[in-house]
Amino acid sequence: MPKIVNHEAKKQLILEIAYHNIQELGKQGTSVRSIASAAKMTPGQIRYYFPNQSALLSEILNMLTESIESNIKSIFMDRNIPLEKRIVDAILLTMPLDKKRTADMIVWLAVQEENSTIDENTMSDEIYVLVQKSFELLHQNNKIKPSIDKEKAITKMHALIDGLALHKLYQPKHLLNTLVEQIITEEIQSWME
Repeated sequence: MPKIVNHEAKKQLILEIAYHNIQELGKQGTSVRSIASAAKMTPGQIRYYFPNQSALLSEILNMLTESIESNIKSIFMDRNIPLEKRIVDAILLTMPLDKKRTADMIVWLAVQEENSTIDENTMSDEIYVLVQKSFELLHQNNKIKPSIDKEKAITKMHALIDGLALHKLYQPKHLLNTLVEQIITEEIQSWME
């Protein structure tokens, strides 16, 4: 009797193994051969689901982005939390403040470095959009100072997030999570009346 394979489940399993392989090995873990070895499969079996390395890495980025976006949406939907706190919490989801978010950032950086041909929005683009939407949400609620330069404020926050995230990733003991949260909160408050 032929073996019935759930291809969607197999594809998801490969993505999860690839994620952990890249988390463990960094850039070296992004190759199809390395992922196949970790999955105890042949490179040909991996290519059955993902025709090339770019397709595989692109799918990993999509998986990461969807997960983070889903978490951010759930924060923004929680009307029991004050708006300013929701914005800060959403931004903090993009930073390596715990084991899971650190792993996400390691994988994202390795995939981005290895696969610069991906045409899709990068996580940095997504963070810019998050900051932009946060600013607009505060503006809609009449909480933004009239004198603030929108583009400058958004760009400054985006750069601050990128810098803090990299600093936290490479020197985690030198930057406490509470300090990261305070810095982000103070920057958001600097926009507000």
